[in-house]
Amino acid sequence: MTSHAARKSKGRPPKAHALRLRVNEERKSVYRQAITEAAERLFAAKGTARARMQEIAAEAGISLGTLYEAIDGKESIFSEIHQTRMREFFACIRTARDAHRDTLASHVAVLRHGAQYFLDRPDFLRLCCRDDVAWSGPFASSAGRDDLWNEGASIPRELFVRGIAEGLYVNEDPELLVRKMLALKQVELKLWVERGMTTPHEVILDRLERQFLRAFCIATP
Repeated sequence: MTSHAARKSKGRPPKAHALRLRVNEERKSVYRQAITEAAERLFAAKGTARARMQEIAAEAGISLGTLYEAIDGKESIFSEIHQTRMREFFACIRTARDAHRDTLASHVAVLRHGAQYFLDRPDFLRLCCRDDVAWSGPFASSAGRDDLWNEGASIPRELFVRGIAEGLYVNEDPELLVRKMLALKQVELKLWVERGMTTPHEVILDRLERQFLRAFCIATP
């Protein structure tokens, strides 16, 4: 004999059920995007510790209950912001690297486009500055971002290895060179933030390129 539950399940069109699930997931995705965008602005302005979940919900234009239905809490929001931005950043510098066959041209493009990515996203840059983490080493593992750092660092590391083999760069440990390059970029961008973010982007990028050539090339082109 067919049970009531079985009859009910049998009577529910599978396509309708799948459609409801898809709509719910899409709605949740829209909420998550609104939440992370709002949180990025608040984290940049107030700092992660001082930003309250109620403020994030209000900034996103949703209720606090809806926020918690879409995402677990502040640490999850913080992690999602970094995951999303870093995926974008890696795509940006990979494209820059692959646009050139010459090692130095490829490396300079990675440097400039990587810095431009942050200049174009001042809220995210301010958040990174507030986070007070040195870009020259893996992020705190408690934030779950050490793998992100290693993935991003592999791109300039490969270029330093190539450049050393070609006699282009100083013959030092490529890992050390990567860390120095990232520290150089962080100092430049953090100073830009501290000075009100008014210096034209091209001035920052040109200065970074000159500093890179002086610091790492055996003979400046």
